[in-house]
Amino acid sequence: MGTIFSRFQSWLDKNRNSLLSRFSTDERETQEPERSLTELPSSLASKLINAVDELPTDNPDLEAIQSTLDKAFEKWRKNPEVADNSLVILSSPVTTVSRILTESLQDWASEREIKLRPLQWIGRPQKVESIAIRLRQQLGRGTLTANSKEPEIVVIPNLSWCFLRSVDGLEGIDYLQDVLLQDDSRFWVIGAGEVGWEYLNHVSHFKAYCGESLELPKLTGEQLNAWFDTIVSQFQITFAKPAIEFPNTEENESYQNRYFDRLASVSEGVNTVAAQIFLRSMRYEFTEEDDKENQENKENQGILEAQNPDLPTLPRLNADEHYLLYSVLLHGDLTLAALSESLGDEQSFVKGRVQMLRRKGLIEQKNGIITINPIHYPRIKNELSNNNFIIYESD
Repeated sequence: MGTIFSRFQSWLDKNRNSLLSRFSTDERETQEPERSLTELPSSLASKLINAVDELPTDNPDLEAIQSTLDKAFEKWRKNPEVADNSLVILSSPVTTVSRILTESLQDWASEREIKLRPLQWIGRPQKVESIAIRLRQQLGRGTLTANSKEPEIVVIPNLSWCFLRSVDGLEGIDYLQDVLLQDDSRFWVIGAGEVGWEYLNHVSHFKAYCGESLELPKLTGEQLNAWFDTIVSQFQITFAKPAIEFPNTEENESYQNRYFDRLASVSEGVNTVAAQIFLRSMRYEFTEEDDKENQENKENQGILEAQNPDLPTLPRLNADEHYLLYSVLLHGDLTLAALSESLGDEQSFVKGRVQMLRRKGLIEQKNGIITINPIHYPRIKNELSNNNFIIYESD
């Protein structure tokens, strides 16, 4: 057991920045929330961003995963030939689901003394036709007889890396559908983005091959307040008086509580979205002793104030931009080559569209990987749903 987990930890440490960072941050374009943070002293803004990025995985997510996993795993272990042998963890496509799974499952499996076999990928294979081959190489069990198969937990941190919406892009999903039904000595834990999950159910009925699914709980204002508590204390953040006062509001309800209730509402309880909005709402209030020309040297004299949290306005989008955003949303992250293949367009055309959407702040590109800017996710999702893209579970 020690060797198995030491290898997993070594892989996790090596790829920590790729798997665990909450922010992609565009390499060339200054987007929200960084654009709003330019009003802060630069060193202070950097410290604030780093502090948010290093926040621990929120406990409600971990508790929900481990509680549901305990029940599903015990049912399977007691009766593996009959019970479902998988649990799918659903999250928003802008949530680092791989971060949540890699941080929550290692200790859990170790306590139960069961072998953990994670799919050790940090992204989608460049050649889509190789996805099924690589899955078979890393997850296959060869020709072992049923009696010789050691029980194990197989972890796929991000199902989106196992397919591409293209002619040959579902062969990896076909492979997974087969192995999910063939071997009752394995329990599968699969992380998936909600949009990609709905797409797979629509085109291949993937849900029918899996057992229980768990949608990560939406964070409440109280939970967000507790999550950001160390940052609020560290940077001595104050909270602005709301623009609108409601007469039936209890007098002892603080501006801070109302801020986080509002943050939970506009972020739809998604931690990465809430983190971006939190940063965007920060303003630096100068004291009488402050001199703006010397603010870099006097940043400790100013006051950080969290103002009304809100989403940035979504610019007008045309049909081509809708299709591009939908492809990024359902895959979670893509290279330019993969995005072009998924859209069936020439890379030169897609590259131009990508640059336009980067300038609008809707998508980000870093180390060749294209993602949705989390702060725009709620409004992009609704925009696409209103234009008949598969976003929500169909009735």
